[in-house]
Amino acid sequence: MDSDELSLLLKGISDWRPFTEYTVRQAPTRPGVYVIRMAGGRRFGHLRGESDILYIGSTEAKRGLRQRLRQYLHPGPTQWTNKRVNQLAKKYEMEVAWYPCDEAGNLEHQLLRRYLEQHDELPPLNHASRKKLKKTLLEMIRVDDEVISKSFPRNNKD
Repeated sequence: MDSDELSLLLKGISDWRPFTEYTVRQAPTRPGVYVIRMAGGRRFGHLRGESDILYIGSTEAKRGLRQRLRQYLHPGPTQWTNKRVNQLAKKYEMEVAWYPCDEAGNLEHQLLRRYLEQHDELPPLNHASRKKLKKTLLEMIRVDDEVISKSFPRNNKD
């Protein structure tokens, strides 16, 4: 999955904007999903395929997308992912887009799952979240088990 496919999946996602203090001040104060990519759709390789997406995240907090994105630009001392994004934002041009919605955590999970299915790994900056990876993998296994059991019903005579 790349930012072009993401734009097709999420009708109403914002335009891609430079990941800067000015842009973050324009972000909504509603919950939602946000995606950070390399500027201009610059692509990089994965185990399988290529993408330009660096991070897929969400917030369901009261202060919404604006506050969450601001945390990347001003990370606290124990916020490893925020620090990593901040370091890379100083080194590379990055862009951000957001999609305000009420079921942000669920949508984030679906997008991460789709990304993982297509690339056999999560976006590079999502790797800090082993908990998300485990949840996504377990969900994939459960779905695969359901598909298998529906496709090949058990024979109770065995």
